[in-house]
Amino acid sequence: MEGSMERPVFQPTGTPVMDLDTPALVVDLDVMDRNIETLHSRFDQSTAKIRPHVTGHQTPKIAHRQLQAANTVGGISVTTVGEAQVFSGAGITDIFVASQIVTRSKISRLCTLAGSNRIGVAVDNPQNVSDLSQAATAQGVTLGVLVELDVGLGRCGVAPGGEAVELSKAVSRSPGLRFDGIMAIAPMPSSSGEVSDGPSFPDRQERDATSWRVLQHVLDTRQLIEKAGLPVSVVSVGGTHNYDIAAGMAGITEIQAGSYPLMDHLYCRLRPEFNPAAKILAAVISRPTGESAVLDAGHKATGPDRGLAVLDGVAGAKAVRFSAEHGVLDLQTGPAQNIKAGDKAWLVPYDLGLCFNQYDYVRAVRGDKLEGFWPIAGRGRFD
Repeated sequence: MEGSMERPVFQPTGTPVMDLDTPALVVDLDVMDRNIETLHSRFDQSTAKIRPHVTGHQTPKIAHRQLQAANTVGGISVTTVGEAQVFSGAGITDIFVASQIVTRSKISRLCTLAGSNRIGVAVDNPQNVSDLSQAATAQGVTLGVLVELDVGLGRCGVAPGGEAVELSKAVSRSPGLRFDGIMAIAPMPSSSGEVSDGPSFPDRQERDATSWRVLQHVLDTRQLIEKAGLPVSVVSVGGTHNYDIAAGMAGITEIQAGSYPLMDHLYCRLRPEFNPAAKILAAVISRPTGESAVLDAGHKATGPDRGLAVLDGVAGAKAVRFSAEHGVLDLQTGPAQNIKAGDKAWLVPYDLGLCFNQYDYVRAVRGDKLEGFWPIAGRGRFD
């Protein structure tokens, strides 16, 4: 791939997974399919459906797998115009950009996409509404718009209530824009401290109660907007951490869940019904002491150091330190100390999105055999 950073060794289909060159980002398709089924089946009896948020994995082949599953809205959400262009080019025609697009050039590109796709975008200020309206009118297209609410994330969005009602009115009277409804990204549960392998979260009952309260603010705002005379066809919320609560709340129409097909260490701590499908295969390259081993996978392979990748499947061993190119294992018990140079080990990324952004390809594996190299086509499309 011209201009790509990764230069993988392309090995033939059918190669045993443990024979893959390292370090390698690998997705186990059997695990991924089970994760997709687990989440999507929760919506069998729900009026809400799933709009996969694909910014984490950035991989069109995975997005198509998600859309082929039951109970979707038929489209995806992304974060940037560049990502929308990538997934449109991969044949997905219903795309919601779950962020504010404010510069003239990006708005123009967004409108160009809307000429042949169903394109939506989030807004949280009147000037942006005006700019989108002018561009859409000039290019002869219609953009779907969701007013974003800030329900505790502290990022984008207007406050629930009256401010959201007024902005919704502004959208509804703007030519070239279609007011579809509201969206909100509920924050993940606040950490209650640190444990040895990452943050410690509140218990499940407390997390569920918090999610319900947060999402109820969204539904209360829907009622206010409808009382003002505006129909609200879409109430879109996220994500994987509270999908089951959202599925059971009447009035929510779609869930922008992102991490569930692949998961990572952070999310697996919150949602143990899913298993990590994406891992990094690494090789032991050195045994400097009897109690340590060194892998050929560091932060360049696992992602920036928001948190350490976690060793998987080696009892008595723990990943304790990473540099750019190397990972150091602490071999804590006798069996782990039998590891030798040339052995392979699996690492579960701490943060899925940061890990995938390191690679141009993910190795797709089923039944411990390589099925192919899937382009991570949205990688680096911050534009």
